[in-house]
Amino acid sequence: MNSEKEAIMTTSQTFFPIQDVERIEDVCIHVVDSDGKIVCYSKGCELIENMKREDVIGKNMSDIYDYLENESMESLVLKTGEKVQDVHVKYTSPSGKVADVISSTYPIFSRKDPKKVSAAICIYRDISAYIHMSSTIKKLQNDLNTQQIKNNGTQFSFKDIIGTSPNLLECIHHAKIAAQNAAPILIAGPTGTGKEVFAQSIHNASAQVNKPFVAINCCAIPEHLLESSLFGTVKGSFTGAIDTIGLLEAAEGGTIFLDEINSMNLELQSKLLRVLETGKYRKVGGHKEITANIRLLSALNQDPLKAIEENRLRADLFYRLAVFSIHLPALKDRKQDIISLTRTFLTTEAAAMGKQLFTISLSAQEILLYHDWPGNIRELKHAITHAIYLSQYQDTILTPDLLPSYLRKKITDKKIYEKYLAASSNDKNLKNTLNKIEKQMIIEVLQENDRNISKSAKELGISRQNLQYKIRLHGIKESADDVF
Repeated sequence: MNSEKEAIMTTSQTFFPIQDVERIEDVCIHVVDSDGKIVCYSKGCELIENMKREDVIGKNMSDIYDYLENESMESLVLKTGEKVQDVHVKYTSPSGKVADVISSTYPIFSRKDPKKVSAAICIYRDISAYIHMSSTIKKLQNDLNTQQIKNNGTQFSFKDIIGTSPNLLECIHHAKIAAQNAAPILIAGPTGTGKEVFAQSIHNASAQVNKPFVAINCCAIPEHLLESSLFGTVKGSFTGAIDTIGLLEAAEGGTIFLDEINSMNLELQSKLLRVLETGKYRKVGGHKEITANIRLLSALNQDPLKAIEENRLRADLFYRLAVFSIHLPALKDRKQDIISLTRTFLTTEAAAMGKQLFTISLSAQEILLYHDWPGNIRELKHAITHAIYLSQYQDTILTPDLLPSYLRKKITDKKIYEKYLAASSNDKNLKNTLNKIEKQMIIEVLQENDRNISKSAKELGISRQNLQYKIRLHGIKESADDVF
């Protein structure tokens, strides 16, 4: 093994001194022996990890490196004797610098025993700059594609709807069919499920794609202004009134989208019904009838039949609006789409903020998949935006510490339940349940502290005497083997 520590053998059987290899700056060359001790550390490694050769040579890599997601490639190669190529690894160096690299690791076999792995050589490059550049290019491409559509007042088309869950694909299929005719469409779904994204996509897949798309949120405009906003006004119709163009007129030849139509008062709903029935309307204070050459899309954030029952939606208007209806699923009903949505938000938002996050750790995925997302896609996007803001420039992996605290707390509570309460869920006796939980916690803490009473009591937040009393009370054995 001594010869392997002193030199690296090339395919031509020529030996190069390690000192020469360590002068290389443009790539990192890192060699460990069969015990995991570092025997070669090139200048390139020093630059990426912000350390000096003398700080690492002779030390075991497991003692100084903190790998965030995976076992080190050197350890894997030493175990298996198989090369590992082009692996993305993120880790923290002892200096505290987070390194993000693509690495290839190869076994070095002993000359005396060709089957024995005597060392592993890892060659790697920093990729943070490349990832940032790639994200920027993707962002520019997305902006360019979006700009080609924005001229008609929209931002989205069907290609922007992310997900492969069956219930979402069914909605997309129905929406594409609906786009091919001029019938009114009602889109129902909880807040934040992407109703306007669907509305814009329908418009951009229709014959009216080159015509205006005009959207209005009915609950965002005061009730007394909504009618004039829709129909326009005639000068002198009321104090201060001037001639204005309403949104129906602004959408001439195209599509008008009325969001949260269940927020519109019933009197105005009856006037909208007349527009649908006659194809004509009058401006506020006007007498001249104007032909409405528009396609009407509407949306509401509750079940339409419940809205009718609560007198928030006229039944006759509903039947006119819902010639074609689409019911969007809540995010909790299409959880298989959460990760793909998250990756999309990372791609579109991170580059715009000058960040490089592009992938998600397994532990962060677990947190995202556990949450029910009552705010649906909008809430998910806000959570990912929060993570991007908190991330550092060199971060490329979304880890749990970047997510909002309420998401982390929820899965922590779940794990506590699974650990301590699940087994007692059928026991309705409070005293018995509390005793079981207390006993299990004491056993675990004692085992973690090698039965040290003082350390265990401190960790449990009770006195030493109290812990000894509880050990006797619960009949916890002295021997660690007999604890359970």
